Amino acid sequence: MKIGIIGFGNLGRALASGLLLSGCAAKGALFVCDNSADARSIAGNEPYHAVTSDDINYVIECSDVVFLTVKSVVFEELSRSIDKGALKNTTIVSFMAGMTFEEIHSLIGDVQLVRAMPSLAIASCEGVIGYTESPPAISAIFDKLGYAFETEPENIEKVMAFASCGLGFAAYLIDAFAAAGGSMGFTAEVSAQIAALTFKNAVDRGNFRETVSAVATPGGATEQGIIHMDSCNTYEIVAQAVENAYKRMT
Repeated sequence: MKIGIIGFGNLGRALASGLLLSGCAAKGALFVCDNSADARSIAGNEPYHAVTSDDINYVIECSDVVFLTVKSVVFEELSRSIDKGALKNTTIVSFMAGMTFEEIHSLIGDVQLVRAMPSLAIASCEGVIGYTESPPAISAIFDKLGYAFETEPENIEKVMAFASCGLGFAAYLIDAFAAAGGSMGFTAEVSAQIAALTFKNAVDRGNFRETVSAVATPGGATEQGIIHMDSCNTYEIVAQAVENAYKRMT
């Protein structure tokens, strides 16, 4: 399958990495469009070896499926130069937040369109991807890039707030935990290692609430820390962070 990627920023590069790692695309079967010469240079060299162009129509014509990994405002500008006739045999997959089916169709016509929202961890095929109803070949790609699930169009922005933005939120919390180690006198390297392994151990145990109960024995040190976090409404703070991200897109 020949795959086009429109935009080669962080998300475009993560997608290209995942496609190559999973075997969904072979070197030479990736086509990248970006206005930046630097971005095209990165795409054309190791490890991507993509065919590059600043002509969006060239990439569309060469591709069986085209992924839109640009900001919606950028795509609005690009759409003016798209040859709508070239889209009739191409599946378009939009990774753009906040741009609905109706808005995309209004720009490029009645094309076969899928909306999806991935996390950057698709680069290592360990991402989270929520997607709308898709052709089997497209959903098969999603399945190889991580934990993938079909959802309704109205939930795509929720997936971004919870999973895509959530990656940043999780990293923020781990960094805060590492900083706590630094304040106790551990080096930055040791603090980061302890923080990473501690969160990994919690994930590996599976049932988070059971882990809290198992570690936070009555009258113990862990319980005191949990009591403090509860008094600070930590659950509410995290939920509000996700909600604020979602509101930003709606």
